[in-house]
Amino acid sequence: MQNAQTIYQQTVLPLPDSEKLRLATIILQHLSNSEKKSQSAFDLLQEVQGEKVFSTAQEVDEHLKTERESWDN
Repeated sequence: MQNAQTIYQQTVLPLPDSEKLRLATIILQHLSNSEKKSQSAFDLLQEVQGEKVFSTAQEVDEHLKTERESWDN
């Protein structure tokens, strides 16, 4: 069985950012449905170790705007 890092590098990393976000949403929904205690998506993200992609809400907005504009081209 492959570990999470290997799966990420081989399968997730090549995906476009929009698909990575969709995958993250699916995983978070699954985890939130299977957990006994109530936990917000923010709390789950805080527990995940790794590099922080965005520092501010403005950076997220700019990234999403760029992604949406690319869909029209």
